[in-house]
Amino acid sequence: MRKLALILCFTVMIAIIFSITAPREVTVQGENQIDIPAAEAEETQPDKEEIIRVMNGLLDTLKQDADDSYKLKDYATEQELTEAFEAYLTTELAEQFVDYYFRVEADGVYVFPTETMPWFQEENEYDMINTSNHSVRLVQENENDMVGSYTLVVEMTLQNGWKIQDISYK
Repeated sequence: MRKLALILCFTVMIAIIFSITAPREVTVQGENQIDIPAAEAEETQPDKEEIIRVMNGLLDTLKQDADDSYKLKDYATEQELTEAFEAYLTTELAEQFVDYYFRVEADGVYVFPTETMPWFQEENEYDMINTSNHSVRLVQENENDMVGSYTLVVEMTLQNGWKIQDISYK
């Protein structure tokens, strides 16, 4: 009986210790309020290096080497180009980018000559807001000589690494 009382006492003490040291739930605000553990909230946001890798990678993929007729030098098919964008974008957005910025001809892929869109400035601060367990919204205020002040809003999701799923400007 004495052993049973000691085991019960020990179990209660362990339960009290774990209840004190267990991570508390935090509210991460986005479009909907979501309660997730603090440790998990940190894990579901890309770090600064990952943000810079994805944002610069997308811009580098968009700026393709082309000949005088705007035919791409590094990608011969729409599929190859789409796969290159999928390193930084969701499949749906990669297809939209290829359809918007490029045209496919029988002899290859051509870029539509345009100005580069106003984009992420890695030296400027930005806000990161969890919108769901594995999605974040990056918001950055910037200025550009061509367009003036703008707010870049990038929705990112965790799909085999962090990928951009939407881009908008305000």
